[in-house]
Amino acid sequence: MKKIAVEVRDVFKTYKSGFFKPRYTNAIQGIDLAIHEGELFGVLGPNGAGKSTLLNIIMGLITPDKGCVLISGDNTCGMFHRELRNSMNMSSGNPNYPWALTVREALNFYGMLYGLWGKKLDVKVDGLIELMELKKHANTRFDELSTGTKQRTSIAKSLLNDPKILLLDEPTSGMDPNISVKIRALIKRLHRELKITILLTTHIMREAEELCGRIAFIKDGKITALGTKEKIEKMTKSRNMEEAFIELAAD
Repeated sequence: MKKIAVEVRDVFKTYKSGFFKPRYTNAIQGIDLAIHEGELFGVLGPNGAGKSTLLNIIMGLITPDKGCVLISGDNTCGMFHRELRNSMNMSSGNPNYPWALTVREALNFYGMLYGLWGKKLDVKVDGLIELMELKKHANTRFDELSTGTKQRTSIAKSLLNDPKILLLDEPTSGMDPNISVKIRALIKRLHRELKITILLTTHIMREAEELCGRIAFIKDGKITALGTKEKIEKMTKSRNMEEAFIELAAD
């Protein structure tokens, strides 16, 4: 039996906005989910479906109103202990690092926050620059980088602590198609070579179809379909994932 890397149990999250006439948004509504160790798992859904909120809850950046998350069997409903926190990392689709730092300086800075120093830090940063094909950009300021290079820098940063579980939130958001292809190839390579668990969110059917063994489709904070692309296509009586997406996203 495959071990479970991430388990989400009956999680709810509601956001409140406004004071005199508060408005409530049900971002996550009773999600149950189990992701296996070593799996490349996708969370697919339209914008505003609750995908990013789910990842932030798993990462411990947002506290659910109800329910809990287990990381490798360890309940995180309380505080993340240091060992558990160090087993994970996350890369956002719109990374925003100090604009004046170069790629190398940014990685050195975050590496020190993860407890790396001296020769160990230098070796780690050099290795990630090589892995992410960032060598010619290593001394370029962050604000001068292209969108795709910023994303590769963000993924490099998320690997500084050698995570066993990597969360990628909209990894190709806003990119040109040719850059998206390169980022997807990079994600497949990371999964193959590092043998880590990867959970990514996307609203791009091609991305989920190409990268993920299993996919959870989220709409209005609820999982409405779960399985391989073949299973989802069969369930929706669709010829491809694009048709399945339209069917599942329909009101």
